Amino acid sequence: MGSADGQQPPPRDDDDARGDAGAPTLRGLLASVRAAVRSRPPTDLFLLALPVPTLLVAVSLMPGAEAWQLSLATPSVVESRWALWTAFASSFVHTDPVHLADNVVNYWLLVAVAYPLTVVAGWRRRLFWFVAAFLVVVPLVSAWATLVAIGGLTDAPTAGFSDVNSALLGYLVVVWFAALAAESDRARSEGSAGVDPRWAIVAAFASLALAYLAPSGAGYFPPLPAVGSLFAVGAVLAAAGLYAAVGRPRVSGLGLPPERELLYVTGASVAAAGVIGSLVLVPFGSNVFAHLAGYVVGVTVPFVGVLADSATDDTATG
Repeated sequence: MGSADGQQPPPRDDDDARGDAGAPTLRGLLASVRAAVRSRPPTDLFLLALPVPTLLVAVSLMPGAEAWQLSLATPSVVESRWALWTAFASSFVHTDPVHLADNVVNYWLLVAVAYPLTVVAGWRRRLFWFVAAFLVVVPLVSAWATLVAIGGLTDAPTAGFSDVNSALLGYLVVVWFAALAAESDRARSEGSAGVDPRWAIVAAFASLALAYLAPSGAGYFPPLPAVGSLFAVGAVLAAAGLYAAVGRPRVSGLGLPPERELLYVTGASVAAAGVIGSLVLVPFGSNVFAHLAGYVVGVTVPFVGVLADSATDDTATG
């Protein structure tokens, strides 16, 4: 359509036309998330977002549920049926409404970031199996780790869903690399860009090294340089081995749209903030050992899947 004086407007320069579209925006990120959600049945997000918070709220409203907190004076998780029950159920009990709201919001945040990456990675079905495994396994593992570390020092109770949230945090670290690897597979025919999902173990070791080397807000969890150094060495050795086997991660040639790039930036930011908030700058009174146990399980379970996929790919190309 012509301009008001009858002349056609000058053509827009290509660089100008790309200027606004070339910058990542929050609106673009939300549009990308919506597109990922619409590409799958709505029941996916329903099953992820509602049942777990509903369960946590229901337990908090149940009379007598506060008795399900795990006492740190318990000698062993398997000492009795009651000890085993409290070891499991304590992860679903909260001390007050603020504690409950904090864990529910953190759960929703982790799911909101991990789900789009899960769709990109092609792990949609795996995610449900992983979450189910976390809900069953993590409470018992975190209770065992807590009792081994500080059991018997006090009879104080411990409770909360932070251990399972930490497992989702570990899953986020692994699926972030798995999603980039899926992007690499699609772009490989056009260039040399690529990311191997096994690089996730380097990030996991580095984060655990930080947790054990940095001062913590919890006085009962002082820096442990010997343990932190072992994880740091593990990160270096894993990085050296992967560099020799598959080369360094190369993301510059993936040609991702700005919205997808922002999704990865957001995922990395949430993962980094989660590691610092749950393993490093921990408020006094938080159970760091439960967080650590959940995080290790959250990394280990999906990473076993990554190793299985890599072994299958090596066999197919061998």
